[in-house]
This record gives sequence, C-alpha cells and structure tokens, in this order.
Amino acid sequence: MRVNKPSRPTQVDVAKMAGVSRQTVSLVVQRDPRVSDISRAAVEKAMKELGYRPNLSAQALAGRRTGFLGIVLSGLENTFHAELAEGLRRRGEERGLIPFVSVVSDSMEEQYAAAQRFTEVNVDGLILVSPVFPDETISEFGSRLPTVLVTRNVGPAEVDLVHSDDRLGAQTVVQHIAAAGYDPLIYLGYERAVEGDSSSTRIAGYLEAMAAMGREPAMFDAGETPLGELCREIVGTYGRGFGISCHNDLIAFQTVGILNDMGLVPGIDYGIAGYDNTTLANFPGVSLTSVDQKTGELAKLAVDLIIERIEGRSERKDITLPFQLVERRTTVPAVR
Repeated sequence: MRVNKPSRPTQVDVAKMAGVSRQTVSLVVQRDPRVSDISRAAVEKAMKELGYRPNLSAQALAGRRTGFLGIVLSGLENTFHAELAEGLRRRGEERGLIPFVSVVSDSMEEQYAAAQRFTEVNVDGLILVSPVFPDETISEFGSRLPTVLVTRNVGPAEVDLVHSDDRLGAQTVVQHIAAAGYDPLIYLGYERAVEGDSSSTRIAGYLEAMAAMGREPAMFDAGETPLGELCREIVGTYGRGFGISCHNDLIAFQTVGILNDMGLVPGIDYGIAGYDNTTLANFPGVSLTSVDQKTGELAKLAVDLIIERIEGRSERKDITLPFQLVERRTTVPAVR
C-alpha cells in the first residue's frame, strides 16, 4: 500500500494564511527591516502554525544572509574545546546565528578544508579556534567574510582576535609553583610552529619566569614522546618534590593519572598545575590548580565580534581577556 507523505509547506502556503504576498514572506525570511511589524507578526505566526522551515541551502546559493556561523576547532577530547564549542553555540543562538561546528585534527589541510567548506555555503561568519594555517590563508578568509581567531595571540589585520594573556598566565603558574616550594620546575607541553599559538606563547612565559628566578628550565615535549615515557623519565631523574606546569588541563589530567599509577600523589609528592580551568578541574578527587582564561567570555566576545562585523564595523579588534589563577589541592605547599 502506497502512503502519500504530506507535502512540505511553501512560501505560497504561508502567504495565503498570513494574507500577504509571497514576496513579503520572502523578505521576512531574509530578516528584511522594510517589512512592517504587523506583516512580520502575521507571517511568523503562519510559519509556526504550518511548520514552515526556510530553505537555507537555497538562501546560501542565492548569496543572501543564511544565519549560519561556521566554527572550526580541533579535538573535543580536550574538555576546553568542548566547553568553548558549547559557549559559542549558546551565544550564537542568542544572537540569531545557527552555529555549525566542524571538529578536525591539528592538520593544516583538514582545518583549511573545513573553513573553505563553510565559505562555500555562505556562512555569515567564521570562528577559527587556534588555527594552524599561515596568516596569508587567514587573510583570505578575513577579506571574504567576518572572521575571528580565538586563543591565538597574533593574526593578520583582516581578522579579529580574542584570547587570554598566555605569556603572563604561564609566568604566574611558574611563580605560584615555585612559591609553594616545589623544585625543579618542569614544563610539560608541546609547541606548534605557528606564530602566536598559545603553545609557543606559554613556553615563552615559562622560560621568562625561570630566567627571572635564576633557575634552569626543564622542558618535556608531549608532542614528540608518549606521556607515559616522559613521566617515567621525570620520576627517574627527579624522584619527588618537583613541580610541573602543563600546557593545558588535558595534559595535567593525563599526567596525574600516570603518576598515580606510579604511587605519587599530587600536592604531596609533587605539584602540578594545568591551564584552562575546565569543569573537570574542580571535580572532587581531582582539585587541579589551573589558569581560568574565562572560556564563557571568550565565546561570547567571539560571536559578538562577528555580529559587529556583519553590522558594518571595519576596524580591527584584538581583545586580551584577564585571567585568574585558581589554586587547588595539586599545588598545596610542599613539605620539606
């Protein structure tokens, strides 16, 4: 037996119910300000009753505003990225944008392909989280549509920036761990060869803090060597009493787990701090000292900058948010 599926309501159906022309319905869908409040209310009421949904793909191909916001970020296994994505989604919806999130790897090719696909469907704005492709490529996107870089400290003139003060944040962590009595002071992270990337900026902050205290740096690259191997090397070399400043909370969580298996307790046998102050950092049994770079505010500002660009702002903005070191159990003063 053949079942006829109900047809999808069209703009003509909406126009008949609302008592307006089809062109008026089209203008309402495009958010055209020339439509009167009375007509707009009638059209919106009819769309709701009929279950009408605009054909967004057709709008994109026609070159109109789509209400889409493209977001490119790498790896949701990093809780910071997951929380940032949620903040961007929430703020986007508050400002009338539909966020589309593309989760990719750290591959330059993958990140570029994702950003390029967003431009092809005519998103109204593009948010790139710690992009690894060069400034010339970012300039291309910024010259075509409103573009914001999040958690990258420098970028080309065509785009806006929203980030924390990674250099000062890293210095503050090192100073805190040193004041708690841990020695030596180790940096555990990785460095991406991208100008202004948070990885290189936090390393610079660590090195400057160590130099100011007259201490020799001890750096371990988690991007080149498995973390378990690095932890065994650290314990084998320094025993106990060392302090570790990690590039982010994810590395800190993984390090705590590995060292726990080796019989070492954070805040007793060693000190450790992360960066990002993700939700997990304050969980019972974790209590990780971390730098809060205001993830929710980063997301809010990034979307608001996109809206400003859409509405006509042309001058470039570079916003550095204040951070806060949140001290928890993993860096209680060392007992000597």
